[in-house]
Amino acid sequence: MTSISTKQTFKNLVKKICYILVGAIVGLIVRENYSYLKSKPSFKPYVAVVVATQRIDFPLPLEFLRGFEQEKKSKGKSFIEARNGCKVDIQTREDLGSVDQAVRVANELLSDKNCILVIGNSDSTLTEATLDVFLKSTDPPSYILPIATANDLITKAKTAGHGAVLRMVPDNANQAEVIQRLIVSLVRRPRVALYVDEENPVYSLNLSRDIASRVRSKGGSVVIEEKLGPSNSIYSSLPAWTSQKTPDVIVYVGVAHHGLLLIDQLSELKIGVPVIFTDGCMVGALQDNILRIPNRAFVLSPVGIGLQKDRMPTYEPIGRDAYTLASMLLSSSSDCTRAKLRNYITISHTKQQSISLDGVAGKYLFNADGNNEGMDYKVYEITGGKLLPILPT
Repeated sequence: MTSISTKQTFKNLVKKICYILVGAIVGLIVRENYSYLKSKPSFKPYVAVVVATQRIDFPLPLEFLRGFEQEKKSKGKSFIEARNGCKVDIQTREDLGSVDQAVRVANELLSDKNCILVIGNSDSTLTEATLDVFLKSTDPPSYILPIATANDLITKAKTAGHGAVLRMVPDNANQAEVIQRLIVSLVRRPRVALYVDEENPVYSLNLSRDIASRVRSKGGSVVIEEKLGPSNSIYSSLPAWTSQKTPDVIVYVGVAHHGLLLIDQLSELKIGVPVIFTDGCMVGALQDNILRIPNRAFVLSPVGIGLQKDRMPTYEPIGRDAYTLASMLLSSSSDCTRAKLRNYITISHTKQQSISLDGVAGKYLFNADGNNEGMDYKVYEITGGKLLPILPT
């Protein structure tokens, strides 16, 4: 009996030890998994809007952001709801109009997998810097360009295999074609003076060369091509303005700050030929300052003047449409992840199923490259402090 009892006691002890060991192991597994789950970063997708809000003489990015925020406010929520019910947050980043800052922000967004879509930047030069960062990765966020117009941006993205880049406004080629038509309507065989902004060179040089090529193709000539900015001015080209045969038309290619400098210098030098300002000068200050010179003056814009017919168009409608476009893309993608959204946009192009939108600013019809073919540049003459539509006719 004693032997049987001892064996039973030993078995019970072994069982107890086994139970304790199993319990300890299970407890350890549960604890470790709990700690892992607790420390594991949760996926919180967001859209990043990258703009410069501090540039005094270039309010387009701020106007864009104002329109974007207005549209978001009208929806009554701080997020965009994706197709699967996922709530996609909206965050704003400041690029300060600086290439260094744009690159820093781009690297930050690229490394954060929560960022699935970027809307920006403030101009073509900053956009190119951002795009260069994104193209180093095999998993870049989708990218919407609301302001940048340089032709090569979309070409660069497509060549590098990033098919989820959409440009909302017409490109520089469209603007150059419209400017060429305007020049020919003013002078049949024009002698053109091209003044190119030192700032935002990706935009300015790209567009000025396109304009020059088109002018020459129609029998005109470019007799001045000069940079305008801190290092150069119209005074460098004075010999051409004092010669017997002076230029017939001035085209300023750049942003507003140096466009206003050009107005000051035209006033001082009493040069009165027609002057054309590209869309970077689409600011109220241009309209106010142009009254100081007698020249016929024209400005290009991708946006119509709408109800305020006496004032310069703003980028607010583009901002509102950018919010709507982002919402449409997220509600169409199968999931709110970087890869799924990028694949949706890319596949839509590949299958020739154009992404389209009837927006506040106009029609958006994105072709296989990602350019908007639904919009053309408009031309307004600034006369008597008001805007007179000239083109398209």
